[in-house]
Amino acid sequence: MEIRIAECPLGAKCENVKIENEKPVLYRCPWYVKVRGTDVNTGEENDHWGCAIAWMPALSVNTANEARKGVAATEAFRNEMVKQGAQAQQVLYVTAQQTLLKEAREHAYNDCAR
Repeated sequence: MEIRIAECPLGAKCENVKIENEKPVLYRCPWYVKVRGTDVNTGEENDHWGCAIAWMPALSVNTANEARKGVAATEAFRNEMVKQGAQAQQVLYVTAQQTLLKEAREHAYNDCAR
């Protein structure tokens, strides 16, 4: 079976050349855009013109993938901050214990010296 691209759902042509004042003028649909990027499946560089409506599913998938990456990075950052916070809390706890122990020894020594 032969497959062909259907007509624009908006009823326009992507590009249309008309003659005005004996000069050719290219009319381009505002939805006809150039998309550049890397195909995530093949790693191949893309540089294609197409209807923005037709690009929407692929771009939505790409947006979701990028959002997932952002969420993963944020979670990794949060986990690192929690780990560092726990380490800082442990250092403060040990320091406080040592200070209290030192003060208790000094107090006991002063009591015995009297």
